[in-house]
Amino acid sequence: MDEIARRAGVSKATVYSHFDSKPALFGAIVQHRCQRTISTMLAEMSDRTVGEVLTAMGRQFLDVLMMPGSLPLYRVVLAEAPRFPELGRIFYEAGPDRCAVALAQYLAELDARGVLAVSEPRRAAEQFLSSVLGHIHIRMLLGVSHTPPSPEERERQVAAAVATFLNGRIPR
Repeated sequence: MDEIARRAGVSKATVYSHFDSKPALFGAIVQHRCQRTISTMLAEMSDRTVGEVLTAMGRQFLDVLMMPGSLPLYRVVLAEAPRFPELGRIFYEAGPDRCAVALAQYLAELDARGVLAVSEPRRAAEQFLSSVLGHIHIRMLLGVSHTPPSPEERERQVAAAVATFLNGRIPR
């Protein structure tokens, strides 16, 4: 909290007047980032093919996780969650859960219209998002890789995730 106050150029009391705890502050940061991501993802859903929507969503999801500051924030949340379980819950609900819910709703609509066969939209959404990440995210988190994947590598990763996801889900 001291570092945040210093960087913001305000007193620690000012920070605490807006956020009563470290988990609340982290939750606000995560919610802000995720809201931008989800808004962009939802905007991508209109007037496009399913493949185009999934590709755009996959790109956006991977790009957000590779943004400067995302990995350090993720590491902090992982380190602090055992001491502050509320932080883990806030992070999950604001980020991964909201992305999965938005995608699951889209997939359920496609299933209802007969565009895709998606018997478990939530599970399918989680599987898609996980396949977009592949091992890129964990390599970066663990410091196995110190440089983010190139735009071309990200594009190949997203394209593979979309192709795998759609395989077998398009009604014949």
